[in-house]
Amino acid sequence: MTIKEKEMDLEFSKKLAEDLTDNFQKCFQCGTCTARCPAGIVSQYRVRKLMRMAQLGLKDRIFNSDEIWNCTTCSTCKILCPWEVDPLSSILRLRAEAVKAGHENKKHDTLVKSLLSYDNPWLQPRSARRKWYKKLDVKDVNKDPAKVLYYVGCTATFDSRLWGMTKSVINVLKKAGVDIGVLGKEEKCCGGTVRGIGHPDIFENLAKRNIEDVNNSGAEIVLFSCPGCLNTFKNAYKSVGEVKPTLMHAVEYVEQLIKDGTLKLDKNVDRIVTYHDPCHLGKHCKIYESPREVLKAIPGLEFKEMKFIKENSWCCGAGGGAKTAYPDRATELASNRLEQAEETGAKVITSACSFCYQNLLDGIKQKDSKLEMKDVMELVAEAIEL
Repeated sequence: MTIKEKEMDLEFSKKLAEDLTDNFQKCFQCGTCTARCPAGIVSQYRVRKLMRMAQLGLKDRIFNSDEIWNCTTCSTCKILCPWEVDPLSSILRLRAEAVKAGHENKKHDTLVKSLLSYDNPWLQPRSARRKWYKKLDVKDVNKDPAKVLYYVGCTATFDSRLWGMTKSVINVLKKAGVDIGVLGKEEKCCGGTVRGIGHPDIFENLAKRNIEDVNNSGAEIVLFSCPGCLNTFKNAYKSVGEVKPTLMHAVEYVEQLIKDGTLKLDKNVDRIVTYHDPCHLGKHCKIYESPREVLKAIPGLEFKEMKFIKENSWCCGAGGGAKTAYPDRATELASNRLEQAEETGAKVITSACSFCYQNLLDGIKQKDSKLEMKDVMELVAEAIEL
């Protein structure tokens, strides 16, 4: 591409280099990131091209294209980079700079307005957070403190297709005698998605309120079904404040309960199952073994691995605001992952993520796949006498 000198804002690139330190300047265009980037499979997004444009200060070209909004924030680029560059940090910074300059992605407008009005991206009233557990015997920690707080997350709260997962978390843990509760209508979005689409100010406000809520809840442990929420609390909140309770994904906690004999799995689950690694659980939080150990502990279950797993797992396509802005691309990526699952001969694809669950369900519908979608916790629930 031809570049004119007047296009190059070197002060912009200098500031990026200072703020992002070595992660920005080390990129020497080897193309390793682009070769395996999931977004690049279904769009014109090229990680190394964007990094080079940023190094040259071509901010107007970046802001006036939709390229920065295609990233699913899966972190594959960071994991594969031979020079330990973190392109994702650059992408998030460029998105924030774009929004600040008035170049936000308009397809995210409804999501942002809903967060500002209702503390969730689903245009739902706060009271609707109680719908999924209406018939369950579960504590509201605002009235009756519990040892374990289940932070449900917006996607699993408002998409009724995922309520089998959320109910399974409660039923399984109560079966094990765990003192568990929820925040109910007081729960707020973790802010992970809005941070990922260039609104650090809204994210920080949500982070401060959430940190206060969980610290004042009286809970010793906060459990998550959504790895995006876990990653946000565990890693992104460090820049805002200290979260005092222990933070765990539900599968980590259940793995402990199984190993110490507190939770007995005594019913055969005769299913052939493959597992999809959620990016935010695996690549971001380094949790690969817990869901596998839980699945292997289920009687009668036959577990088969896909070709690309753990740090080499393919993204489902839903993260980073991609599902909101480009739903067709997100579903196409899900369909690609489902093909890999089908190759194993499995009848069930399971995961441990609200976003993956939702997007893989959409992929199953689009490609008319015979696979059944289940969360790991739903399979655990099948293995116990409820």
